[in-house]
Amino acid sequence: MPIPLLLHGKHGGPLATYQPWGPWIVPWRFQAFDVEYEALRTHVGLLDYSIQALIEIRGADRVDFLHRLLTNDIKGLVPGGGCQAALLNPSGKLIAPVLVLAQENALWLMCQMPHAPTIMQQLEHYHFSEQVTCTNHERASAVLALQGPRTIAILTDFFGRVISLPQPGDHVTVSFEQIPAWIVRHSLIQEIGVLCLIEARHAQTMWEALQRWGPSDVLRVGWEALNVSRIEAGIPWWGVDMDETNLLPETGVDAGLVSDAKGCYVGQEIVARLRTYGSVSKRLVGLRLRSPHIPERMDGIVRGNEPLGHVTSACDSPALRCPIALGYVKRPSYEPSTPVEIVRGAERLPATVVTLPFTL
Repeated sequence: MPIPLLLHGKHGGPLATYQPWGPWIVPWRFQAFDVEYEALRTHVGLLDYSIQALIEIRGADRVDFLHRLLTNDIKGLVPGGGCQAALLNPSGKLIAPVLVLAQENALWLMCQMPHAPTIMQQLEHYHFSEQVTCTNHERASAVLALQGPRTIAILTDFFGRVISLPQPGDHVTVSFEQIPAWIVRHSLIQEIGVLCLIEARHAQTMWEALQRWGPSDVLRVGWEALNVSRIEAGIPWWGVDMDETNLLPETGVDAGLVSDAKGCYVGQEIVARLRTYGSVSKRLVGLRLRSPHIPERMDGIVRGNEPLGHVTSACDSPALRCPIALGYVKRPSYEPSTPVEIVRGAERLPATVVTLPFTL
């Protein structure tokens, strides 16, 4: 049974359509795809992104505790700052990607809701005598995502104060008509974006207020436009392009999630060995097709008669005017400019391996 978002059925508009996506049922489109896609590229798109849970970490040892577990530098965070990181198993495989947010007296982990119980189990597994408490605030807050180049300007106008979030992970608490909002800089696509965390009981009020704001460029956007935009940006999604079977370096997201300057963390030895002395046997790459046909998830990737891997995501790219895909390709064929073919039924669709993100 697909999991509904907190605003399911309350997004407004008679033309809103819903579609299953992974474990969720999400608003897929509110109006013409081209209009929603253009809003993300040139203005601001507003999305219900309430697939997230928040885990609160308190206690005197919270920083050291998470620093030893997660892949990024937690000790370097200051209140109002944040970073992306990953929780791995000892074999270097992904348990979950997380967004870490630092406050004066707490650290917060933002993760996809289905991950929260697993993360809580792992935190308890590694919790010995440290002064640490962990609380799962599942479905307590809605997450409204605003994505697009005018995001910061619109929020500054909407909240009536300068919103300055120069680095990804930076965050600030503001309010609108006495409704508190926690604003976090985090992009789901290539453009500037934020996540706006609102108490669940105020979510619909804020959703509607953002759309009514003066001559605002804010437009409701469905997940179809978000999906196409994130594929163009080369951003893998958990459960679609990566999961617990993947070594972190296979996914290509390790560059933004791993600190080479910190000491040990769970899975560190495997990640360091792969990055320093060798290379992964397969890697997530971009595929630019020379065919009008769009491949589907799990379509095979071959070179001649040699199986190389499979497609994980694909779309017709408005920016590139051709189909593109993400997929895993084994060494050495994952090098850029390598010609490959994607097996779609009885057809073979010619494609070229490209570096992510796609050049738009």
